[in-house]
Amino acid sequence: MYYNNWRLALSIFWAVLGAVLIVLTQTELLDSSMYSGMGGALVAVGALQIARNLKYRKDPAYREKIDIELQDERSRYLRQKSWAWTGYVVVLVEGVGAIAAALLGNRTVQLALSYSVWLIIFVYWVSYLVLSRKY
Repeated sequence: MYYNNWRLALSIFWAVLGAVLIVLTQTELLDSSMYSGMGGALVAVGALQIARNLKYRKDPAYREKIDIELQDERSRYLRQKSWAWTGYVVVLVEGVGAIAAALLGNRTVQLALSYSVWLIIFVYWVSYLVLSRKY
């Protein structure tokens, strides 16, 4: 079963946490309005996930559709390819951003982007070594 009680409880937690952030911002215990916006987003996501979870439990046709989507080989392949493309795009954009930051003299941004590219490439290398032994 894709949606279990743990997922429902987690969705309720996010909605309650969002409501708490909104209340704390309105009572001025938190200074920034950023927390109010984050709270609103958490309430919205939590409510949508709760509705989705309840629909999965009550509607057999929807349950079958979701189960097929999650276990279908084509969907798995598309998710895998999407992650691969995302990795390439992120590394290239961050690399270009690091070069642009260096040309503009912004050392902090250059270092942050360079370290991020290094971390992604390092994780790729480690995962490649692990997977090459496994398969």
